[in-house]
Amino acid sequence: MARIILQHSESALDTAKKQTLSMGFVSDKDLLKKRSGKYFDVIAGLDAKSLTNTQGMEKLMSAIQEEFGTAESASLPLGIVSKCFLGHPYEVHTLDLSGSQIIKHYKINEPMEADFEKARTLAKHNAYSMVEIYKDKIILIREDGTATKL
Repeated sequence: MARIILQHSESALDTAKKQTLSMGFVSDKDLLKKRSGKYFDVIAGLDAKSLTNTQGMEKLMSAIQEEFGTAESASLPLGIVSKCFLGHPYEVHTLDLSGSQIIKHYKINEPMEADFEKARTLAKHNAYSMVEIYKDKIILIREDGTATKL
């Protein structure tokens, strides 16, 4: 009688992914997955003034945690830099996820923290919707949600 010696199932894959995330490690493959529309909507809300330094942060952090699964905070981006649509003199804004979780809009030529400054030019480029800043890498996110590691 024949027996199954190799079985592939969705649940086995899910279990492996959860174990990876619970260990606090997120691979580059996971980081380069396509971003969801919900994630874009939340980030776009930064300019709509629906999220301020003190309001909507729980909603925002929940959406970010959901986008990256159950990853520990050490695996999440340090922050996000994207083009600011508030108008002149603002050109980019940052979402600092490293601890203070502060949204800040930057004027033209206003200095940013070093980790974020290196993404400023990329964030202003029309090819990218946002730039995720990690300790050791930058991930460029296009409008269609695709991601590229820099």
